[in-house]
Amino acid sequence: MNKKRTLYVVIAVITLMLLYLFQRFNYASCISESFLPNTQFIINRTIRFFLNDLAVILLIYALFNNRGLLKIAFAVQLLEMLIILPLYFYFKLSLEGSSEISSPLLSFIHRIVVNPIIMGLLIPAFWFQQKQITR
Repeated sequence: MNKKRTLYVVIAVITLMLLYLFQRFNYASCISESFLPNTQFIINRTIRFFLNDLAVILLIYALFNNRGLLKIAFAVQLLEMLIILPLYFYFKLSLEGSSEISSPLLSFIHRIVVNPIIMGLLIPAFWFQQKQITR
């Protein structure tokens, strides 16, 4: 791996760590102080979701340097954003409101949305696929 790709790995990992450390940061307040709690919740989770996934996409690019895999990662992110994220918001806000704590019912969905679990699972899948192709 060359220096540029190593730098991308470092940037992606540091970004993921910072997003985790500042997970309670209120992105919505940077835009406006007048958002309703539900709107604020949606803005904060969407921004964090987007930044987490972009960091993992950068990591995938750095590790595999393959545009085809990058397209797959962006497609997965788009599916997450169009399907999983709105469903999460609907169930979370209608069942629990904008509280930070999720019930056991929504806890797993919360982890998938807020943490880049699905995107992270792409890394071992891509690695395994490349190992199968090189055999």
